[in-house]
Amino acid sequence: MTISEDTIKKAVLRYHREYDRYLKLSARVAEICRFEIVEGNAIRAQVTFRAKSPKSLEGKLRRFAASGKKDLPTVQSVFDAVRDLAAVRIATYEQRHEDQVVQLVCNRFVDLKGAKPESERKDKNPADNNNFYRATHIEAFLPEADVIGTYANVSDVPCEIQVCSMMAHVWNEIEHDLGYKPLTGSLSEQERSLLVSLGFAVRQGDITIGNLFAETERRQREHGGVFTDVYDFVARVRGWFPDIDFGRNAGPLYEALQAVRLVSPESIRKLIAASEPMTATAQSALDEFSAKLAAKGDARFALDRNSSDLLLILLLPKVAAYIVSSSGEAVSDGVARLRWFAARFQELSKVDSGGLS
Repeated sequence: MTISEDTIKKAVLRYHREYDRYLKLSARVAEICRFEIVEGNAIRAQVTFRAKSPKSLEGKLRRFAASGKKDLPTVQSVFDAVRDLAAVRIATYEQRHEDQVVQLVCNRFVDLKGAKPESERKDKNPADNNNFYRATHIEAFLPEADVIGTYANVSDVPCEIQVCSMMAHVWNEIEHDLGYKPLTGSLSEQERSLLVSLGFAVRQGDITIGNLFAETERRQREHGGVFTDVYDFVARVRGWFPDIDFGRNAGPLYEALQAVRLVSPESIRKLIAASEPMTATAQSALDEFSAKLAAKGDARFALDRNSSDLLLILLLPKVAAYIVSSSGEAVSDGVARLRWFAARFQELSKVDSGGLS
């Protein structure tokens, strides 16, 4: 037997004792993904999390024992092998955002050694026309800076982060529940046929959703008046900065601009003395400010030349003081970053009044 009954019972008992650690970790990872990665970069997506239930772990171990495919002689070997006890899923509305989210996740979290984690993209359809599973898996750990206080006891606990489109998620979940854990025997030919039909439908759904949001963005660009939300903000300002990922860092910037009443393209444009397109002008100003920060030894944050930081740098001469002083009880990490840049801009402007200001 690859895993004994005694090992199963002891592993499940240990997991009962440690369950709160996995639940706490998955909730924290999901919080970071939701606020810093999804909302912070104006990506439409749903973030969910879970800690595998002890009953589910027991069922998985019994399937291992029945199949004989895994050799798990000890309790520790069980925990070394089962890496998805804590899990987070990011389901993007648009398939085109999957790779962007994966990159952001890998930049934010670490592997067990503290290095950038690897990602594993699984798209089974090219090898099997009847299998439409598609998702990217990342085994992530909290960086050292995050494992403090209540999270000090999860530094060695992995969290599996899965990234897929929302349509792919539909097929993945249904196939998993019907095929991987069938309650009443193997699937019939009709069931398999319907799963294939669903697979084609969800792949077409990805295309349709992409076209839908492209049309929505076109409509928003033609819309006047105040911004309705961060997605409207990105759609209507993106054209000022061609060929960059304006959505990156756009969430905190939109939040900060709302606080200083810059709530429409017109109100922002009045403050910027740059003609469209603004990319070259903004990147030059950003490089100048970054060089001054580096000379001063300020390296807490870095500006991104391929993001909405370009708009921020053009606005700082006019709104830095307002961003620094704008009140708010619950300030996100992203807005705190913008306030830091605004404060540094003010300090450097006092030293060199002939600079950016």
